[in-house]
Amino acid sequence: MNYLSQLTEDELRYICLVVPYQDTIAYFSKKPKEFAKIRPGFRVKTISKDVASELLFDFSSKPFISYFIEKHISDWLSQIKDHYNNRIKDGDTKDVAFLNTLPSSFFSENVGLYFKLINEEYSEEYISLMSAAIKSIKEVTDEQDRLSKELKAKDSDIRNLHTELNSAKLDLDRTKAKLNMRLSEIDALKIKLTDLEGLRIAATKDKQKIESLENEIITYEKAIKGLRIELDETKGSCNQLEEQIREELERQQTAKLNEQQSIKAPKCPSDIEEFKEYLGYNLKSIGASDVAYYALLNAHLSKILFQGVPILINRLTGINVMNCVANTLIGQITVKTLVFNKDISNEEVSRFLSLGGRIVCLDNFLGNFNETELLPLFEKHKDKIIFLTVAYDRTIHYISKEFLCYCYYFNVNRIKALTVNAVLTEDPSTIVEVDFEPQWSSEENWHSNLLREVLRELDFPQSLVEQKCAAVFDEQDLCRLLAFDVLPYCADVLQIAPYNTSERLLKYAGDTGRCKYKKLFMEWFAL
Repeated sequence: MNYLSQLTEDELRYICLVVPYQDTIAYFSKKPKEFAKIRPGFRVKTISKDVASELLFDFSSKPFISYFIEKHISDWLSQIKDHYNNRIKDGDTKDVAFLNTLPSSFFSENVGLYFKLINEEYSEEYISLMSAAIKSIKEVTDEQDRLSKELKAKDSDIRNLHTELNSAKLDLDRTKAKLNMRLSEIDALKIKLTDLEGLRIAATKDKQKIESLENEIITYEKAIKGLRIELDETKGSCNQLEEQIREELERQQTAKLNEQQSIKAPKCPSDIEEFKEYLGYNLKSIGASDVAYYALLNAHLSKILFQGVPILINRLTGINVMNCVANTLIGQITVKTLVFNKDISNEEVSRFLSLGGRIVCLDNFLGNFNETELLPLFEKHKDKIIFLTVAYDRTIHYISKEFLCYCYYFNVNRIKALTVNAVLTEDPSTIVEVDFEPQWSSEENWHSNLLREVLRELDFPQSLVEQKCAAVFDEQDLCRLLAFDVLPYCADVLQIAPYNTSERLLKYAGDTGRCKYKKLFMEWFAL
């Protein structure tokens, strides 16, 4: 297939840059006559990688070069296809198979070009998400390879230190043996001295011999002193080596712990539509199926659960919501809950979040526990779905509104089926999840501007206004935020009538407004 004719100038330049330098040099070496035509007066092995890439780009129209580029593209696509097919056979979904294949390919930094060459069309958003995911996977893989090499090097250092320690111990043993030998000799000499002492009066020779032996003893004692000093130094060296080994092991354990904590990220279902379908079954099984609100409720839950921030909800309705979510996502009908008590510590909360599972609940903390101490814990555990339950919505009125910038307020107090004890009859399911980067609207639109006007009239803080507007892409986003966040917050927490306070809300969702959920909103909030 003629791939070059499909490439733009930038795409061709990208291909030329990623062609392996050694492949280019080997090919030019096999074709010296053709090479001489495009680079006269130069030897192949003298050209640099940058020059090689420029030659491929500048002379890509020549058959000699185009064949080489075409063959590499064909080989790359074939290799990717083989690996992709193997991943599909192993049970990967199409998206997961791409994520397991493309990070190690030559198209890892230009995923859109790969899809173009295989004639598969995807949305710009899909390609952007896939590119970001592949980039993250490649960075994590590269970092893991680097840490693995670093760990191997440290293991080698530890082995060397152990070798030095063993050598020092052998030296110590030899020194002890010498010391024992010298002590034995001293004992023998002392015995001789005792014998000579009894004969000293009898002969001068014996006296001289004794003096000689005494001098010899002094020499040995000096030797012993030197050996003892050497022994103390050896012991000091052993202690120093053991301390170095201990510090190195602690450093490696700390590095490993930091690595494990640093890769935590929000997660979401690999197939969000599948999750919505199964969540719908669970909601319907407990009676939350009224067409007036069902679509909004399902869409809102499917959005806020996977943003990596806690969900603030009334305990009465929260139990049913948590059970539905857990039964849908992880196949469990209950959620692990940590209840506030006056003696609870920050460390206990951190340990619970680390060990509590995918979905956890902190009950009765707001208003009783310093919420600023919770914020760093939430940041560390973005891979968790954390529910913050309160006994009374009015409690939230007494904490700073800015706290809502770090969580989602979710109020379903007006859905009767969720306010009573319900028994789930839907079969449990387990949904495959992947790392996820939450998306925000970077451009203004009519619906976000409308929400901004309403929030300002309701006297929301500007930081909270902009954050909520950034989550609005279309009218459904606007309506779900009004239904389960903004309007119930006004009614139940601030205890104000939103329709009496905001003229813009009345114009949009009043009797003559264009909002398709105006009847539901007025029934719930037009007090």
